[in-house]
Amino acid sequence: MAVGDFRFRRYKLPPGAFAIGPEKEPEPSDLVDEETWHDLVGLSDDVSLRTSEHHGTVLRQANEFLGFWIAFVLDLQVLVPEPREDALALACLDAFEEFQASLFTMLTGFYRQAIGVLRTAIEVVITGAYFRAFPNPSKFQLWADGHQEEQIWVKKIRDNLKIREPYSQFEGDAYPLLGRDGWVEFLYGRLSAFNHGRPFYMDEEGHQIPTSNMGLWGWSNGPVYEPRAVKLWSAFFWDTALLCLLLAGLAEERVRYLEKPNMIGFPELVRHVWSWHPGPHPVAKKIVSYLDVMV
Repeated sequence: MAVGDFRFRRYKLPPGAFAIGPEKEPEPSDLVDEETWHDLVGLSDDVSLRTSEHHGTVLRQANEFLGFWIAFVLDLQVLVPEPREDALALACLDAFEEFQASLFTMLTGFYRQAIGVLRTAIEVVITGAYFRAFPNPSKFQLWADGHQEEQIWVKKIRDNLKIREPYSQFEGDAYPLLGRDGWVEFLYGRLSAFNHGRPFYMDEEGHQIPTSNMGLWGWSNGPVYEPRAVKLWSAFFWDTALLCLLLAGLAEERVRYLEKPNMIGFPELVRHVWSWHPGPHPVAKKIVSYLDVMV
């Protein structure tokens, strides 16, 4: 332990640090015992320290992206009269929670969960894009309220969006956006493998990808720090971030032209995510060109 290392201190924020909170902090009413506390956080604390010793750059970039994304949501809200009723703005706000949870659970070593929650980010953003392309406020409200009969499957959304402008422009070659074997299907399918409770995912070329925490920990119990799992998470995180950003940009093209964005403009945000991505899907280049973004 390096003397003065800021990571070895814990802080409890005062009530004034929160927009909504009690005026006075209540006294502890059922304090956890020390043994239980160490059992619960000891290993995850160890992983977070080791991860932050070797992956500071990706942690900084992903954390920066969270700030940019929430500012992007605010920019989407500016463009509509009723942000609380706009499918795309609400969907992107929901996606923020998944990106945030993904980053934190990766930091603490729960790699399966960190990768798996990214699927939800795609689900909500593509649903927001769907309701922008096919406006139906009552149906959207039923979907948002959780009515089972209004559940919309991602495949149905893909099938409908891929024949609708501007999405149809990215379907005519070997690397489509929404069609069979396209970017959305590929990434969504890979992320789904981390939600189905099997120890491995076998890809089309016969490669086995571990999809359980134990496999991602190198067959140890854990959580434990595993740099290969961090690398895998990073690839999925940035691919999901770029896909969601471009889907939202196609659904609301006016966001490109905001004169006073809340933090950085949409084109600059795309450039940031592109530079952090290890290798964007081929169709991504066509989309950023259509959106008139130089990367």
